[in-house]
Amino acid sequence: MKPTSSSPASWFTLSASWRRFKWGLGVFLAGMAGLLLTGHGHPVAYYMSMTILLSGFALAMTGYAGIFWQRISGLNPRRKSTYRDN
Repeated sequence: MKPTSSSPASWFTLSASWRRFKWGLGVFLAGMAGLLLTGHGHPVAYYMSMTILLSGFALAMTGYAGIFWQRISGLNPRRKSTYRDN
């Protein structure tokens, strides 16, 4: 059964994880740019930029966790083959 976009399993597919990682990285970079350009001028701009930066980091890390899980689950020796040499 192929996971649909509304199922929880679709969050852990490799393509969805990469997409989430790239979006998170973009949001993180936008927050960093806002922090560098406007953060020193006004405290509200500083905290908004910091919130954007941290949300991008969290989004990127959830994507990276999915990518990492796919890589680790591919190393499972039980899934590779049922034939064993005696």
